[in-house]
Amino acid sequence: MIIAVEGADKAGKHTQVVKTVNYMQEHGIPTETLDFPRYKSYWGRFTKRYLNGEFGPTRDLPAEYTMLPYALDRQAHMGKIKGWIDTGKWVVLDRYTYSNVYSIAKLPRDQWNEKINHLEDMEFNQLGIIRPDLNIYLSLPAEVSYAMRNQGLKEYQNGKPDIHESDLQLLTDVAGVYKMIAARDPKNWVVINEIKPDGTRMNPDEVFACIRPFLDNLILSKSR
Repeated sequence: MIIAVEGADKAGKHTQVVKTVNYMQEHGIPTETLDFPRYKSYWGRFTKRYLNGEFGPTRDLPAEYTMLPYALDRQAHMGKIKGWIDTGKWVVLDRYTYSNVYSIAKLPRDQWNEKINHLEDMEFNQLGIIRPDLNIYLSLPAEVSYAMRNQGLKEYQNGKPDIHESDLQLLTDVAGVYKMIAARDPKNWVVINEIKPDGTRMNPDEVFACIRPFLDNLILSKSR
C-alpha cells in the first residue's frame, strides 16, 4: 500500500506522516517513508530553484513545465519505492503526485479538469509512477497557511517564504483543486477539515483521530 499525505502549507503533513508510520508499525506492518520534493536530489534542486523564484514568477511559467521537475523527482525514486512494495512494506509519503496541484491552481478554473488529466497521465502512465492507494488531504484555510508563511521555514528557503507560500490567491485555489480531485475519486481520497465547527483548529491528535478509521479500513482490507 502507498499512502500519500497531501495538503496546504503548514497543515501539519509531516506530523501526520510520523503518526501514520508509527500506527502502522504498532500493527505489525513494516512501513517506510519519504518526503517530496527531495531537495538534495538532481530534480529536487530544480524545484528548489523554481520555488526560490530563479526561473521567474510561477504565473508566468507553463503548468506543464513547472509540473515536470516534481514528477521526475518522484520517478527517480520509484526504484526504491517499488523495492519496498515488492518486499511487503507499506509506504507513507509526505507529498506525492497530487502536490503538483500548485501548477494547476494558477490557471483559470475552467482549465483545472484538463490539467488534472494531464498530471495523472504524465505521472502514472508516461513516467510509471505508482498510484497511491489512499490520499489524505489535510484541509486548512488559505488564510491560516498564509498567516503562518514565515514559520517553520525550510533550509532551501533562505529565510523567506517561497513563491507558492507568498501567494494568498494561489493557496486559495490550491484548496479548490485538491477538493475537485478528491470529489472525482472519493474511494481513494479522504478530506480532513482541520477547522472545527467552533472555528478553532484541531490539534495533531484530533487530526489523527479522523485519519485512523481510514487506516483501519486499509489494514482490514489487506488482511482479507
